[in-house]
Amino acid sequence: MYAPLRRLVLSVLRAPGEAPDPPSGSHASVQVFRASPRYLRYRLLVWAIVSALVLGAVGIALAGTALAQEWVALALVALAGMLAACAIFLAYFVVRIEYEVRYYVVTDRSLRVREGAWTVREMTLTYANVQNLRVTQGPLQRLFGFSNLRVDTAGGGGVQAGQHGDGGRGHSVTVAGVENAVELRDLVLAHLRTHNGTGLGDPDDERAAARGQAFGGPRVAEALRAVAAEARGLAAAARSRVG
Repeated sequence: MYAPLRRLVLSVLRAPGEAPDPPSGSHASVQVFRASPRYLRYRLLVWAIVSALVLGAVGIALAGTALAQEWVALALVALAGMLAACAIFLAYFVVRIEYEVRYYVVTDRSLRVREGAWTVREMTLTYANVQNLRVTQGPLQRLFGFSNLRVDTAGGGGVQAGQHGDGGRGHSVTVAGVENAVELRDLVLAHLRTHNGTGLGDPDDERAAARGQAFGGPRVAEALRAVAAEARGLAAAARSRVG
């Protein structure tokens, strides 16, 4: 029953059912994958808990109005219960379809995320402006055995094709519901080092740090001591002439 309804809903919503294409350009490596099935089970558990609470509230209201013989109120509560049941059924489809249209594409130059059921968003983040990588995992996510990888960039670009951000101050995409978020973070970091030569941040920062280490190295300290000794020698010679 679900498969034909899924095809119908995807057709009505004009939602893509296949994996997205890699970003344009040549790539040394391309990996396309989806969220873990554990992520779907987690989302369905949340749906089941919320549905049970809603149906429980409707059941209590039905019982109370029936015992009070408030027939008009009973009819209204029954109507509200039917609407709630329809909304619960629809929410189930939203959860399933959102999972099935969710795809991730990781290349050596960029990261692409497709998500959303009613509104499909496809975001492409290039590595040039990446500032932070964070692996997050809540208690329920830890129980189900998956986590999320959030990638933050500096303001001024880096997200394309359905982009979202915070008004130019920066952008972020989340690779949600993956079992290997740490390995994925390390893979992105490796691509960052290949792309930037350093990893996160500005490549000039590493060169500046190297210069700072050079100015504080042992050779410079030795040269400074020699200059100080020479200065003391000159000062002593000058005093002897004056004397």
